[in-house]
Amino acid sequence: MRQIVEKIKAIFNAKRKEFSNVDSDEFYQSYDDIQGSYREALDFESSLRYMVEQSNKKAYLFAIFCGALSILAIIAVMLLTPLKTTEPYLIRVNDTTGAVDIITVLDTEQISNNEALDKHFINSYVRAREGYFYDMLNRDYELVLTLSSDRVAADYKELYKGENARDKVFKNNIQISVDVLSIVLTESAGVKTATIRTNLAIKNLSSRNLINQYRIITLSYEYQNLAFRENLRHINPLGFKVLTYRIDEDIKR
Repeated sequence: MRQIVEKIKAIFNAKRKEFSNVDSDEFYQSYDDIQGSYREALDFESSLRYMVEQSNKKAYLFAIFCGALSILAIIAVMLLTPLKTTEPYLIRVNDTTGAVDIITVLDTEQISNNEALDKHFINSYVRAREGYFYDMLNRDYELVLTLSSDRVAADYKELYKGENARDKVFKNNIQISVDVLSIVLTESAGVKTATIRTNLAIKNLSSRNLINQYRIITLSYEYQNLAFRENLRHINPLGFKVLTYRIDEDIKR
């Protein structure tokens, strides 16, 4: 028993000597190294967590932006859908000549308001002057005089004077309808001009014969601020006046 106790004491003293031989500086240096490694590990984990959080935040913001953009696109399509229209057009074929004309609308030609007015008055003038309907003769005659300058009006009046007056020759036997094929507006030396292609359909009411005559009409015009009688103001409210008028045969036909 005594021998066992002595051996234990010897072992204990040997171990105490081993610990007493360790330098305290080396011990604390090892401890500091362990603490530093631990802090570095904590910093790395914190940085990694921060990067993940920032990445998630950017992903959320991008997803919200894409969702909002998609909603705006859907709203835009819904708002534009009622504006989408199909614009029809007609192709007219002349039964006699086979000529093909495309009938367009005002928006398709993208025509200005001034051009629309010019073409309106020119079309009305040519139809009234070249057309002949016995029952409407007085109305057309008054319209032509109202839209004509003095010189052009004087030339027009000559058509209804003497024995060979137009109304005396045609009487109620002839009917002339005017088909305006095209109106081209130009300007020369500051004067507005127009070239009008027409088809005069001359019909004999007795024999029912029909003759087509193609004419090219060239005229110049302007708007004058003139005083009209009250009963004529509604016919020509803007003072449209034809200054010159010439009619030629369409030799291409």
